[in-house]
Amino acid sequence: MKAFLSLAVGCLISLSAWAQETVAVNTGDIVSPELKNQTVTFKLLAPNAKEVVVEADFFEKVKRQTSFGMMEAPKQIPMVKGQDGVWTYTTSMPSPELHTYCFYVDGMRMLDPSNVYMIRDIATYTNYFLVDGELSQNYFVCEVPHGTVSKVWYPSPTLGMERRRMTVYTPAGYEDSNKQYPVVYLLHGAGGDENAWSELGRAIQIFDNLIAQGKAEPMIVVMPNGNGAQEAVPGGYPNSMYKPSFANPKTMEGSFEKGLSGYHEVCGKSLSYYK
Repeated sequence: MKAFLSLAVGCLISLSAWAQETVAVNTGDIVSPELKNQTVTFKLLAPNAKEVVVEADFFEKVKRQTSFGMMEAPKQIPMVKGQDGVWTYTTSMPSPELHTYCFYVDGMRMLDPSNVYMIRDIATYTNYFLVDGELSQNYFVCEVPHGTVSKVWYPSPTLGMERRRMTVYTPAGYEDSNKQYPVVYLLHGAGGDENAWSELGRAIQIFDNLIAQGKAEPMIVVMPNGNGAQEAVPGGYPNSMYKPSFANPKTMEGSFEKGLSGYHEVCGKSLSYYK
């Protein structure tokens, strides 16, 4: 027992030291993006870089060669290097919305190390920031009653799987209520998974806010994984540490749709503890 405790303490000390080192290396007093006075400023410390550009979803769209061929994509704008080695670019505040961006340092795509807020779309991580306004007000975490988010495993005999995973949202007050709730099944787009709506689409914040405002009826929201070959999001089940793909096996070939035809029955059993 003493040996186990010593090993556990040693691991915790090592983890703590590694975490402190990571924080010291990757963060500092740089605020990026900085939103003030109706402007947004991007900053990146890269003293040895020869060129740094920023790409944001609200920049002007231009024709550009991509891995999918010639497509319209946001313009990449050069940043200006300061004497302190910090590259900056300031532009007018974009419209109220969730906006995404990234940097390219000497041609290499990278995220903003000063911004911990990121979202994943298939296999691509991108930094984001929120601009407040009427259109985006429900994307924010507000002072309202919050619902509960659960990751629920259920059997899927139609797809030949003992278990698959879905995300389930239950509204505030659900646990203490005896009422019946409507159920909404919210399916993601191509390349998504059971985490897409709750993490990428900010569905949880939207439902919390709309229900609190009386604009939506309290409801249960079921967000399944529409990829018939997956048990869950890559990395979320055994032997699944692979790169997510836009076109997964069994995509739009009918097996998931067949499984979906009996989905209400299967989910009803899996959600039997929901009222």
